[in-house]
Amino acid sequence: MSIFTRAQEAELITAVQGRGEIPLKFVYLGPKGAINWDNIVQIRSSTVSGINSEEGILLQEKISAFLDALPKNMRKINIIDIGCGNGYPVFPVLKALSDRKIKFRYVPLDISQEMIDLAVKNIKKEFGNVQHKDILFDFEQGNFANIAYNLKSDRSYNLFLYFGSTLGNQPDMGRVLSNFRDSMDANDYMLIGVQLSNLAKIDEILAHYDVKYTADFLYHIPEVMGISKKDTSYNVIWNDLKNQVEIRIQLKNDQKVKIGQYQFVLKKSERIFLSRSVKFTSWTLTKLLTDVGFRTEILATDKANTYTLSMVQPTRYV
Repeated sequence: MSIFTRAQEAELITAVQGRGEIPLKFVYLGPKGAINWDNIVQIRSSTVSGINSEEGILLQEKISAFLDALPKNMRKINIIDIGCGNGYPVFPVLKALSDRKIKFRYVPLDISQEMIDLAVKNIKKEFGNVQHKDILFDFEQGNFANIAYNLKSDRSYNLFLYFGSTLGNQPDMGRVLSNFRDSMDANDYMLIGVQLSNLAKIDEILAHYDVKYTADFLYHIPEVMGISKKDTSYNVIWNDLKNQVEIRIQLKNDQKVKIGQYQFVLKKSERIFLSRSVKFTSWTLTKLLTDVGFRTEILATDKANTYTLSMVQPTRYV
């Protein structure tokens, strides 16, 4: 049984043949995708440095300031966890809400049902039988204003969370942010976490990607297509011009691949783009958000200047 829908098969075939890329979003699909990502998050969270640990520490330090910015009369809030993964990154937010006796509905939104199921399982294990509304949706494809609007039918508020420096993985960050903006009204807030660039620590940043568990995660879709690790080389580089990590595989020989019922051949020496991870400065993040149509309410950066969290609202044009 295919892990792809027919529409996803068409998108993947077009991406591979058209621009030599496997869209990163597909790597989360299926049981193996969810297991692989859960493994990465747990490893990164347990180390002293790394995206998830840096974000978690900063979030715990600043969560009170972020929650203080929300409406004072708020009694219930929808936590819309965009690209929810295993749910762990939102724990500090849910704990702070629980401590303040604020009711919340957990809303995991992801392209992968397996990731949604894992996130809900972890949230319930930590916080009890919480109310949740699961949303299987590809947010790269458009806005989800109808979903966000209907969540507030009980007069609750919406807080969108986009953690894990996932924004930097997007091939078109402006389009994705526009989809979020178009899903929000003037009373909604969004909290975004991104890793900052530090040219003195490029080798350290690259080390998080040039490791076995990251490679295992990224090889998931090539292997589904019929491409074996042993028939490729795995390359991680830093692109100075784009300020991003780039990961590709290069074929050592011709490869017959299959996506759904469609089969074709990739030639020896072809390179397939697997992942990008843009690293920001506080200025480039704020400018990007402003250009899309957000205003920054709070910007918090850790002492080492390695990670930042930005709370934003859509700009109202009059």
